[in-house]
Amino acid sequence: MISHNNPLKTNLSWLGVLSASLLVSLSTIAFAGGPPPQGKPAAAPATTEPASQEPAKAQPATTQPNATPAAPQATPQTPAQTMAAPARFPLPSARVEPSEGVVTIKLVNTTNALISYQVVGDTQPRTLGEQSEIQLKGLKTPVTITYQREDGGLLMVRPQATATPGFLQVSFSATTDLSVDTKSLNVQAEGGVFLN
Repeated sequence: MISHNNPLKTNLSWLGVLSASLLVSLSTIAFAGGPPPQGKPAAAPATTEPASQEPAKAQPATTQPNATPAAPQATPQTPAQTMAAPARFPLPSARVEPSEGVVTIKLVNTTNALISYQVVGDTQPRTLGEQSEIQLKGLKTPVTITYQREDGGLLMVRPQATATPGFLQVSFSATTDLSVDTKSLNVQAEGGVFLN
């Protein structure tokens, strides 16, 4: 038996495919936040002149025959937009004066948990016991120390420079505030101490 393609059936199937693809395209655009912007870019904000300057004197308008007068231009009533300040770098948490490029760091654990720490590129991972302290001597700056509680708890770290040049005391205490929890301490070559 020979069957012939029905043109109406073929046309309807093509119409269905096109409709489905159009529907998918429109829903994708809708989920993406609409079509891309069209037209001219936004005009730059007008700058305002300082109040100390006198306004420019108006020139008398000359009219030409059969010319229509131009509508007066409105002045913007919005205050001048200020430029956003550039991004600021974080301030150091403390500052230590390295002695010939070397610092001594005293780690003080005031928690009831073990703290794992490592001087990156200098030591293997070590453990600082509960309610204990240790001095790390002869660390060349810049130096980074990573740390974490072995029980997974949060740590509040307080670095403090002392009167002794090149000596930094770092106290670890328990906290429940996630915003103060850090995992590393970096002493830069010039002595800035940053927590990350």
